[in-house]
Amino acid sequence: MQNLNIKKRCYKLDFEKNKASVERYAIHDYPAMLHYLVVRTILEHYGEDKKVLYDPFCGSGVTLCEGLKKNMEVYGTDINPLALLIAKTRCSNIDDVPIEKIKQQIKYSKPDIPNIKNCEYWFKDYVVEHLGKLRATIKLYYDEKFYNLLLVAFSQTVRDVSNNRKGEFKRFRLDDERLKKFTPDVFKTYEKNLVTFLNYLKKDFVEGKYNLFRVDIKDRIPFSKKVDIVITSPPYGDSRTTVAYGQFSSFSLDWIKGLNPFGDADLKLDKESLGGTYVKENRIDFSETLKKVYLELNQINKKRAEEIKAFFMDLFKCCKNINKILHKNSIVCFIVGNRKVNNIQIPMDDIVKETFGYLGLKHRETLVREIHNKRMPLQNSPTNEIGQKADTMKYEYIVLMEKTL
Repeated sequence: MQNLNIKKRCYKLDFEKNKASVERYAIHDYPAMLHYLVVRTILEHYGEDKKVLYDPFCGSGVTLCEGLKKNMEVYGTDINPLALLIAKTRCSNIDDVPIEKIKQQIKYSKPDIPNIKNCEYWFKDYVVEHLGKLRATIKLYYDEKFYNLLLVAFSQTVRDVSNNRKGEFKRFRLDDERLKKFTPDVFKTYEKNLVTFLNYLKKDFVEGKYNLFRVDIKDRIPFSKKVDIVITSPPYGDSRTTVAYGQFSSFSLDWIKGLNPFGDADLKLDKESLGGTYVKENRIDFSETLKKVYLELNQINKKRAEEIKAFFMDLFKCCKNINKILHKNSIVCFIVGNRKVNNIQIPMDDIVKETFGYLGLKHRETLVREIHNKRMPLQNSPTNEIGQKADTMKYEYIVLMEKTL
């Protein structure tokens, strides 16, 4: 049982009855999305006089959209080109798409099928042909304002009509019995997605300037603008044991290869995420909590201890770079979860608090909310033993820091 006594339990932030994926935030599936009402509440309490918002791990753009709704200038970075494509679409204002014309063009288009490994395993033959016709038609609209929307609807359709089990983050093919009964209508699925997403965008108008960059912020921040407020939710752990964003995105990335303005990627994306590669550095003096956890875990599983260290060393590099672009009195809000590794709790909220404290920021408060309606794995394997499962994070910790120097 987690000790919540040292944190401020904030029931009003649970939003148990409010779905996270509504309207703009329902454009394309994406795992572990921030709840837009959590971001909105933070902006109401901490962003009243703030003009420039930055989300370092922007994902599908929830924080950015909320900033735009307050007419802020917003910046987002991520390493996942699919996430950035979704974010750009959600941040856009589009009021019309020539859907009937597109439907006619699809009928007569010659399939454009990219080279996809094991394509016949993951997609039925007729599905491949129909997806190829959609892809060929979408390419005709590259210079149009609504091009990214066409691409996002296509990406969602790829996921919907693949042979992958629905609701999964990783690649798991349907069993033979279900596969025989699975006969998706590719064109109808695409039209439904496109019309639905367009209607979401037409329902409300967002203002403000948005800037999106595909970059690894362990290395650098790609802009020099000073920011007033940072609101983000970084990965809660390495992709292998938490959310495998690369695997989630892989089907879409295969099919939109060469079409995404943010570039291409493959399954190697997970290795590029926080903790994805081994680090030789031993210095973890920026967090006493991390030192304690590392030493405790090292007694049980040296390999996992090194992986935890690698993850937080990468996160430290990101925090250092974020700190460089903060105004005085800037607010930094990290929304994190505390997972278990080998049945040892990893108090990421305390590690984040101590990391920014080491960098000179002052802790304002840590708010605790219970997680509801969040698309993330319900269980993981904290011991890495086959068949051994445990519940994943029940709470999110909203760590609020301020740059006072």
